[in-house]
Amino acid sequence: MRNNKYFLVLVSFFVFSSIILGIIFKKYVFLLFHHSVYYCQQVIGALPIRLPGNLGEASLTVLLVMFLYTTLKLVVTQIKTFKMRRWLYLSTVRSGTIKKLANRLELKNKVFVFKKSYPSAFCFGFWKPKIYLSTGLVKILSRSELEAVVRHEKYHLENKDAFVFLLSSMAQILLPFFPLISDISKKYRIQNEMAADEAAVVGMREAKSLVSVLKKLVAYEPKRSLALALSLADWNTLEFRIKRLLNKKIESKKIPVGSILISVISWLILGALAFTPVEALDNDLHSYYTCSSYDNQKYQSKPYSSYSSDRGRLFSGFFVD
Repeated sequence: MRNNKYFLVLVSFFVFSSIILGIIFKKYVFLLFHHSVYYCQQVIGALPIRLPGNLGEASLTVLLVMFLYTTLKLVVTQIKTFKMRRWLYLSTVRSGTIKKLANRLELKNKVFVFKKSYPSAFCFGFWKPKIYLSTGLVKILSRSELEAVVRHEKYHLENKDAFVFLLSSMAQILLPFFPLISDISKKYRIQNEMAADEAAVVGMREAKSLVSVLKKLVAYEPKRSLALALSLADWNTLEFRIKRLLNKKIESKKIPVGSILISVISWLILGALAFTPVEALDNDLHSYYTCSSYDNQKYQSKPYSSYSSDRGRLFSGFFVD
């Protein structure tokens, strides 16, 4: 796999963030569900960062909601991926032209045509990726343009870019409170598509065919149904790539400062949660419930007049009058 700085940053960010989240999950999840209210208060009280009012409890609640939302989104994504794979299998049609082209480019049984009027081409499949071209695309392109498309997708296939795309999507779903990941993923996608374009141009020995393909695709609206695949017609990168192929001046967008700031704050909060000692809190929680039960029995055995002096005392969350 080629050396791409954004790829390395993305993988490193994903790995370290996953480790931190794993530590937090292992330390807190069971106790959080078992004694949620009291335990949340104890966790917040032990954090090295002091939060005003009920902001601490609110933060943990938000994290819990985000965890549930992320889990649901992951399940939905997996279901959509399965449906798309099955749909592609059922929609595949034969094409003698594409078969000959695939054999010539040493892609036997790796390039397929599926029935759809919308022009699209993408590399799909995480363990054994394959190249898919729609009938709509085959219909509007010349043979040289089709070859440029297949060479572009061949680069993605050989470099397992579909798997990296999955990793990037998973990172954005699992870590929604790190907007920096989304920005890095976009940078990676642009560099990745430009590298695939370059491979196609080198193979074709000219850029005219690929530029013609991209210009034709610009005229079509992007389809959300293809969001799970690594598509040639990545609408967010088309104009940028056309300018580059035509050697026009390109303005590179910088990562927003806000994304960096929010990501750093999220790191600090998760780091504080990950390295807060939980054993003492667990013992404290056990002692709290044991003492509360004992005090309840003791006070219930006393006559009403005997604890009139305890007026105003906080007992198990209630004031005794």
